[in-house]
Amino acid sequence: MRKLKSLTLIALTALAISACSSNKTVEQASEQELFNMARTYTQDGSYSDAMRYFDALDTRFPGSSYSEQAKLNIIYAAYKTQDYTKALTTADSFLRTFPNSQHTDYVLYMAALTNTSMGDNFMQDFFGIDRSTRESTSMKTAFSNFQTLVTHFPNSQYTPDALARMAYIKDHLARHELEIAKFYAERKAWVAVANRITGMLRTYPDTQATLNALPLMQKAYHELGLIQLEQQAAALVKANEGKQIQAAKKPDEPFLSLPSWLKFGSDKAK
Repeated sequence: MRKLKSLTLIALTALAISACSSNKTVEQASEQELFNMARTYTQDGSYSDAMRYFDALDTRFPGSSYSEQAKLNIIYAAYKTQDYTKALTTADSFLRTFPNSQHTDYVLYMAALTNTSMGDNFMQDFFGIDRSTRESTSMKTAFSNFQTLVTHFPNSQYTPDALARMAYIKDHLARHELEIAKFYAERKAWVAVANRITGMLRTYPDTQATLNALPLMQKAYHELGLIQLEQQAAALVKANEGKQIQAAKKPDEPFLSLPSWLKFGSDKAK
């Protein structure tokens, strides 16, 4: 398996926040006691409390037999509590600390879901806001995370869901690019319009947004007086006239669980 030493997981610069408590129980508990408490809180769905103990375990006993498990549990608990910065910084730390872990695919998947969640949000769904008009850095990073997972771990149990989410994100990003091209067109920045849509053809050729952008590209070349390119764009418009590409369906919420061996102390999968 190819070693993955460094990956771009975090869309925005984030500060790792220590969850260690001044509570004497946390300060004085043994490695085993910290893990048992954290595991109990995880099983009860008390993810904030679980993170507190896993953080203490990871901080007080770095490199211990529980270190890998602690980081994986922190990623999971942080995602469940929507502490996305914590999830991403811990995922990045995990990949640097355990580049050959058998759970790298899980970490990549969780990082991708986290970045997707940072670019997505329930209230925008509720009010019918088209997220394609919003800033898309997190979505681009999520797509990259999923792509790394699919490329390096094609047989992972998470790959089928990753592929479905990549298709959905691609539609989102293509619509975002079209909105930017329209913005430039309103300001008669025709070079920027042409460049943006050329990029769409290269990166998102199989999306409806790219097809919808072709007449705008033709107009841009017309305005720039680039007759040959205008004719080529016109040919593309004609060739795709009436063609419809069905938008990728938004995937259901993922059914998340920790890798099974993480639930049972130091009994790791064989």
